[in-house]
Amino acid sequence: MHTMTLQKDPGRLAWADACRLIAMFGVLLIHISAPIFYDFRNIELNSFLVANGLDSIARVSVPLFAMLSGALLLGRDMSKGLGGIVSRILKVAIPLAFWSVLHVFWINYWTGKPMDIPNALAQAWQGPVMYHLWFVYMTIGVYILLPILQPISVALLASKRLAAYFFGVWFAVNAVTIYFPANIVTHLTLTSFLNWPGYFLLGFYIIRSDVLTRLPIWGSALVFCLATLATFLLSWRFNSLSAVPDETAFLYFSPNVLIAACAAFHMISKIRVTPILLRPVAFLSSIVFPVYFMHLLVIDLIKAGMFGFTLNLASMSTFTAIFSLSLSTFAVCLLLAALTRVIPYSAKLVG
Repeated sequence: MHTMTLQKDPGRLAWADACRLIAMFGVLLIHISAPIFYDFRNIELNSFLVANGLDSIARVSVPLFAMLSGALLLGRDMSKGLGGIVSRILKVAIPLAFWSVLHVFWINYWTGKPMDIPNALAQAWQGPVMYHLWFVYMTIGVYILLPILQPISVALLASKRLAAYFFGVWFAVNAVTIYFPANIVTHLTLTSFLNWPGYFLLGFYIIRSDVLTRLPIWGSALVFCLATLATFLLSWRFNSLSAVPDETAFLYFSPNVLIAACAAFHMISKIRVTPILLRPVAFLSSIVFPVYFMHLLVIDLIKAGMFGFTLNLASMSTFTAIFSLSLSTFAVCLLLAALTRVIPYSAKLVG
């Protein structure tokens, strides 16, 4: 982060590029910490606490992706058309189909099942073929709702009272009920009240409104640290009382993660990339989508030594093992994604 300084005219939304890269690395930390977290009954407490700590810090990553999309896509006038919704959906759906087939082939290779593209596509039509792809399906769903969300975003920006009401209800229904379940909410049929679209609207509102204008970056940093500490302590507490892994504190709508995500997003929006790094950061940001698709495959391939190097993870401390595998995976994924850009029109297929 030392290479990023404040500047008045970034020339483009360089902070958004930085946000994508930060969020992507956070996703890697989550997925690489997960096996250690899930094995908490069979490992030393110190190893669990390290994995729990890194996971707690990185939990904001997925909400960051959603809020960034909202900040960049919402607030537009839809009166003259639907804003290319179909083309936007296809930009996500085609790579989703491509990578779903690759993931099914990878699984079938190890299980001895036939490589069948129609069958793989049929599986993808039913739902995510790998657990991380849920986010892509959710994104397509929100894109379908964009023409509806656009006027809502404009209305929220025009009325602070409406914004307070909307986000208040959204927070109460989605976040508060995680720790304080209320059956009445289910009977009121509010349980899916603008679930993930709320994060999109929240990202738009944080960037476009003046509500947080006076909040200094150190204030956001303090809120992020306190909310992340709450995530860490709650997760530790819940798991110490449970015979099986408990991810309640890690849920993306838990109050602690939601508040930490808002603070992190506000902080990142203040990032200004030094001019010399504008183009490299913009390019790396442009290939984050295929990195997201491929990262689980790359993790497996690195562990198997398929890229010509091996990481002796067993001999490392938990922190070093997680970080070295995360950095290696990020570097390899970025390289592979960059190489795909050499092929004309490849972005339409791989993302």
